[in-house]
Amino acid sequence: MRQAVLREILCVDANRQIHIDIPADMGDQFEVIVMPVGTNSAIQLSEDEQLLLANYSAVIESNPEEDALWEKYVRS
Repeated sequence: MRQAVLREILCVDANRQIHIDIPADMGDQFEVIVMPVGTNSAIQLSEDEQLLLANYSAVIESNPEEDALWEKYVRS
């Protein structure tokens, strides 16, 4: 399974839904964060924050103890 961050800018359809095509090698379970796009509402991440996010994504593997350590590190 490939560990990566998939980032896309999507538009909602007429039913106010979004659809994401996931590469097969990324697995079957995902954490989804939805943020509006726009200069005032989007969170701008620094390069360090982007690296932390990518690393965090790469190590999450349904291990509650490990997840708790990462959550503590990311939020501090």
